[in-house]
Amino acid sequence: MSLSAPPSDHRTRTAERRRDAMRRRLIESAVPLWEERGPDAVVIDDVVRAAEVARGTFYKYFASVHDLKVAISEELAAELISQIEPVVRPVADPARQIALGMTLFIETARAFPLLAHFFRATGLEAAGPAALFYDYLPSHLAEGVAQGRFLDDPPAVQLDLIAGAALLCVLRQIEGPAEPGHVPRVVASVLRGLGLSGAEARAVVADLDACPLSLPDQSLLVRAHRRLETVSTPQ
Repeated sequence: MSLSAPPSDHRTRTAERRRDAMRRRLIESAVPLWEERGPDAVVIDDVVRAAEVARGTFYKYFASVHDLKVAISEELAAELISQIEPVVRPVADPARQIALGMTLFIETARAFPLLAHFFRATGLEAAGPAALFYDYLPSHLAEGVAQGRFLDDPPAVQLDLIAGAALLCVLRQIEGPAEPGHVPRVVASVLRGLGLSGAEARAVVADLDACPLSLPDQSLLVRAHRRLETVSTPQ
């Protein structure tokens, strides 16, 4: 007797993979367009031309260019956070976990201006409930409360404090370089909001590694920048 999945299940999984592949194709085709032309200059026809699909295909996945921007922002943010989490997870101190995670997020976003531009185009939608901020951070925050490091505030308050501060700190970089020490001060202020004293917060951020993450070659952000360089290089 065969133990293979019923044909209907196979067809369903195949259809889901195709939908996921097409959605990602649209996203990956659109990312370098915004880097090349600016966040307000790209229209649907540009995206479908780059993706080599029909206009109707676009509307099967996104209602508008703005919806596509939000999807790209979420995709890029999720990609970055998924790279940060393995780095912070082994750290024993929850306060240091939060501080290191925020610093890596901000500094890596600064190293890839495209990410900041997408965040600006979508605003707080980029840090909405779908973001991986809300998947990974609760366990770190709960551990901080259990250890007495953090105040026992509602998790939603703590999440908004962290995600909002990180996102706005990234957006500030678009306007020009912040004054020296700006990022550590922001991170220390967040730690104080979570319940640490001023001295404790400053001690946590004092020796953090502020270097951006080295993202894998297959990441969307790296591939988008590489594709842009190829398009921009005279043949």
